[in-house]
Amino acid sequence: MSDNIHDGHRERMYKRLSEHSPESFETHELLEMLLYSSYKRADTNEIAHELIDRFGSLAGVFSASEKELMEVPGVGLSTARMIAVIRANVIRLLSESARKGEDLSSARAMMEYCTGLFKFVDTEQLRIIYLDGSYRFVAQELISSGTIEQVRPDVMRIIERTVQKRCPVVLLTHNHPKSSEMPSTEDKILTRNIFNLLDKAGVYLADHIIVGMHGTYSMRSNGLLPDIWD
Repeated sequence: MSDNIHDGHRERMYKRLSEHSPESFETHELLEMLLYSSYKRADTNEIAHELIDRFGSLAGVFSASEKELMEVPGVGLSTARMIAVIRANVIRLLSESARKGEDLSSARAMMEYCTGLFKFVDTEQLRIIYLDGSYRFVAQELISSGTIEQVRPDVMRIIERTVQKRCPVVLLTHNHPKSSEMPSTEDKILTRNIFNLLDKAGVYLADHIIVGMHGTYSMRSNGLLPDIWD
């Protein structure tokens, strides 16, 4: 009887999803439905509530490690791994959100794209975005990944990869997953050094954008380094 009750509930939820937008659902309801594939018969509503209560939001759930997820009652290794795989796919989807040839010439477009890149990333990363001479998107890639406190960029790799791509313009971006988007002294020094090295290679650094916990910061738009961006 219990299985039939759950089956009927799931069918009603699927029907509701097909007829209404995701905005009509509570966050825990969307997570509840996602968990159906991991729990064939069990009521996943309670587990979804537990996950949201523990991590605060859907983004928090997808940013959690396997170990952290498995500390939640009812969450086993298979479920934690499923969430990790979904997170990897979402990150890839966000990284592909700009299509080749898309115009990223405005600061707003650059910031929106960079914000999406780090939506579910909980470790500091430095990424480079390659643009053509008209600031149209060509590609992006991860350059360096470090701890939450510090990312250690491979500066020579940035130069090497940029030259290989033959793109005249690049955009740097990194995240502060647990702190403000405001640049540190080290961020400013790194930006100036990379700008100068790229300039010698005939490549223009269009901006360095930082994505923090609650906002996104464009160094160029804020006039942070007037000696390199006039």
